This record gives sequence, structure tokens and C-alpha cells, in this order.
Amino acid sequence: MLHPFDKSPPARNGRKPRTTLARTRPASRSAFWTRSLLGMLWALPLTVFGLALALPIWVWRGHLQLVRTPVMALLVRGPLADAILSRHPFGAMSAMAVGHVVIAENHGLSARVLMHELVHVRQAECWGPVFPFAYLLSSAWAALRGRDAYWHNRFEMAAREAEKHV
Repeated sequence: MLHPFDKSPPARNGRKPRTTLARTRPASRSAFWTRSLLGMLWALPLTVFGLALALPIWVWRGHLQLVRTPVMALLVRGPLADAILSRHPFGAMSAMAVGHVVIAENHGLSARVLMHELVHVRQAECWGPVFPFAYLLSSAWAALRGRDAYWHNRFEMAAREAEKHV
């Protein structure tokens, strides 16, 4: 399976070679962890807000799981997450990412939805504390052009594109 964040060149047979973090050179590992740490620090204000949302979900019969891909995220599920997601001001959803925290429905989280949310985690790493404003600006720009604010939001379009690789 190819990962959307994988930038390695294709092999002679047209497929990308399978590599893991353990098989990469030490310099690559240190670069990976440096980038990851800097991304986590840059997204920290959003992650703190996500943790504030995750804490009551976890306390009230919720479950926590660490997701480790090229981006790390804390996945939180539970009955309170179901209630929050079904009553979200922008409409019901199956999951949402806030910094490095993914809040998901208690049952039925598909690999596609998780990949979609992990793209948003990566976007939060890149954009940091301005990500919510950039996201809303992208939605406003789509609406001003007579398009759907969700389906034509650039961040959502990138996340949906990544779903195709699952």
C-alpha cells in the first residue's frame, strides 16, 4: 500500500519500494524525528485544544489509541465523541482532527476516514496555529465563487485525494 506522504521515487517496475523507518539510514531517521517534533511543536496550540476535547471523552467511557504513521496522532473514541460529532455545528461527521488529536465515532471508523483525518493532522503540522483560519478562509473563498464551502475547500480536497490511496 502506498502512503500519500511517501515521496520516494518509483522502482523500475513502476511501484514504489517498500521502506520502513527501521530500514532507513540513521540520517533519515533523525531528519524524520526532527521534522515530526517541529511539526508537533508548531501545531501544539491546536493539539492542546484537541486534548481539552479528548479528556472528557476519555474519562466518560472513552478509549485512547496512538496512531503512528508519518504523522502521529492520538485517536479518541467513546459515547461522548459520538454525541459531539453528531451535533457538530457544521453538520454530523464521523471524525474530526484538532491538532494531533483525532476524535472519531466509537464504531465504524474506516481506514479511509482515518487517512482523511491524518491528512488534516499533517496540514495542522504545516500550518500550525493559523490552520483553522486558513481552513475557514478556503471555505469562504469557495462560497464566494458560488461553490460548496466543504467540497471545494482546498484542505478537504487534499484529504479526499489521500483517501484514494487507501
